[in-house]
Amino acid sequence: MALAVAALLAGHPARADDLGDRLAPHVGTTIDLVELTTGRRFVRPLLDGLMTKDGVVTGLNIKPEGGVRTTRVALATIVKIVAARETVHEVDPAPGGSATTRGSRAREAFERQRDESLARMREQGIKPWPELSAAEHAAEVEALKKFVAEVQTAFPNLQLSETHEFLVATDIPSEQMRPYVATLDSMHDFLCDLYAIPRGEPVWKGKCLVVAFLNEQDYAAFEGRFMRTQANGTHGLCHQRSDGRVIMACHRGPDAPAFAHMLVHETSHGFNHRWMSPQRIPNWLNEGIAEWVATKVVPGSNQVALKEARAAEYMRSRGDMGEDFFSAQNIAAVQYGIASSMVKFLARDPKKFAAFVRAVKEGTPVETALEDIYKGKLDALVKSYGAAVGVPHLKQ
Repeated sequence: MALAVAALLAGHPARADDLGDRLAPHVGTTIDLVELTTGRRFVRPLLDGLMTKDGVVTGLNIKPEGGVRTTRVALATIVKIVAARETVHEVDPAPGGSATTRGSRAREAFERQRDESLARMREQGIKPWPELSAAEHAAEVEALKKFVAEVQTAFPNLQLSETHEFLVATDIPSEQMRPYVATLDSMHDFLCDLYAIPRGEPVWKGKCLVVAFLNEQDYAAFEGRFMRTQANGTHGLCHQRSDGRVIMACHRGPDAPAFAHMLVHETSHGFNHRWMSPQRIPNWLNEGIAEWVATKVVPGSNQVALKEARAAEYMRSRGDMGEDFFSAQNIAAVQYGIASSMVKFLARDPKKFAAFVRAVKEGTPVETALEDIYKGKLDALVKSYGAAVGVPHLKQ
């Protein structure tokens, strides 16, 4: 085992027999990543088994996420394996060698962007989230499971299930809950792609915990007892702690698309909390991203379209975006439609939009970040947005 660790630290692949020892505990479970020399990345595959010859690992049998057939992958074609947040096998390609893959280049670009962001955060006095070890991720997951066990003493009908990124404690029947859980994974992947985070890189501290109740009374009781929050009148809340833990709680309600929309909306707040740094993004941007992402992941819900139509009429009647839209700690209900359509407008160029949000998370003031990324004063940007949503000559 020590030899395998030394080999990894030296940037060389571990001996295959040592690799077998490292992978054996993960057989039959979902692992983080298998990356090939071609650049193909299997994210969250099931490790179905190990191929061996004379007791030495020669390849993996994996089932791609969502797949039913096993794929056989020779070890010689694999450049990286990550399991339980730990890199258990990695080939360090020689410069210009054949193992310099699209996947490794994408990872290098991600790491370069991360390093540049860290430098800018230092200049702004912003502390990034600490990089956690595999053991620290595992310890947080166990702490969350212990918390769920405590909650189950008050709500014994809650059943705990687990995906690669989420813990889900719910009293909703599993066959009903399954498609909703799938929307959580879709939200996670959508935001990873938007922010150029390679799928398989950890975002959460451990995992994100979702506590979902059938009825509103139990949800309100949970919030009051365990989260010390008055939740009456809300459908769901995302709790984002300063130590990085994210817990989202909700109740189902009678409208299935609305429930799916709310799950995505609230957990996206947690994702944005965990991206890069604890630096908060302004309320209009936070809510706008949550609404926009929910429309992408849950197209069956018409909530956002209705909100945007009401918001457009509101802006036409006033000629502006309402009081303190860009500075309010909590925007008004009618401004949610403005927030979502504004984000949609800004995200017409996804790379530019991601750069804008990144700058805010690095500590750049919002108006400065908008002007730097979109190359114009805020008043001009608002006027262009107004023209795009049918409200000419719009003002802040």
